[in-house]
Amino acid sequence: MSGISVAVLGGSNGAYAAAADLALSGHRIRLWRRSAADFEPVLRSGRIRIEGDGVSGEAVLERATTDLKEVLDGAEVVLVPLPATAQEDLAARCAPYLASDQVVLLIPGTLGSLVFARAVKQAGGTLPWALAETGTLPYLARKVGPATVRAPVKAANLPTGVFPGERSTQALSLLSRLYPSIRPCCDALDAALTNAGTVIHPPLVLLNAGPIEAGRYDIHASGTTAGILRVIYAVDAERIRIREALGYPAPHYELATYYEEARAAEGLYGRGAKQKLVRSGLWNERLTLDHRYVSEDVALGLTLFTSLAAAVAVEAPVSRAVVTLSSALLGRDLQASGRTVERLGLSGPGVPALRELFRSGGDLF
Repeated sequence: MSGISVAVLGGSNGAYAAAADLALSGHRIRLWRRSAADFEPVLRSGRIRIEGDGVSGEAVLERATTDLKEVLDGAEVVLVPLPATAQEDLAARCAPYLASDQVVLLIPGTLGSLVFARAVKQAGGTLPWALAETGTLPYLARKVGPATVRAPVKAANLPTGVFPGERSTQALSLLSRLYPSIRPCCDALDAALTNAGTVIHPPLVLLNAGPIEAGRYDIHASGTTAGILRVIYAVDAERIRIREALGYPAPHYELATYYEEARAAEGLYGRGAKQKLVRSGLWNERLTLDHRYVSEDVALGLTLFTSLAAAVAVEAPVSRAVVTLSSALLGRDLQASGRTVERLGLSGPGVPALRELFRSGGDLF
């Protein structure tokens, strides 16, 4: 079976890892990045080197370009490994060039499939045949050079939902050729509620604010104490109660499967993942309190969780406290500006209507 034509959008750690890994797997990869200056080494050579979990080598790209029209033309899959904060703007930029037979995959999504679809329609563009999103990144990766990326951990179980959900079978059949680790979710909201970053990162940043402000620090090693882990587990328990209230079935991909090796095989990243990540040393880095761990995972992810909790009458005091304290830390109200059900226009319909919207696509499709 021939490889899939994939447009990878962005210059993120995940974008470089995806472009290199998928190219080495035999797919036809075009990579787009907006900034020519930052992209120059890849533009010149058309190559990215990856050193990672089960994959290493120099990948040859079909094309590297700063032209969005060029990268999207003829692509079967459009891969968006970018922060959720970029989704709306990117959708508007892509709108004139998208085709009705394409599948867009957001990794991860944070309910970006809905946001992306609305932005494309508002811009007067053609909606892709389906949008999909994952609950985590397929790779835990960091760029270590202008054309080199290290990915010490690759997802073992990649929960993925499709918008609209009624198109799941065909869309996931295509995407599973890129990522055999894909595990089908009921729909995009189901996938958004498996988002690991939203559970892990906000407590780690909030409760390690002092060391983070002091300089280089590894929140996944020194910062993951027993007490902080209890807070992570409390947030995760609230997430699972939201899922259950919405009628989404197991597996819920509890975060204990990442921290407890005995359960690792059933989790997102598989056996030895945390040890691989810490041993790599790549996350001993300089962070800011406004890193995407906050600007994305709190401001868009955790605010979505807390607003959904309120909508389905689930108590989520720990998650709300993390949002409140993160807002105080940054000096701005993250809940008021977040990706809430109110701001998404999802408040009021009730659980059956909400589930139907994500099954059918509502008036978007």
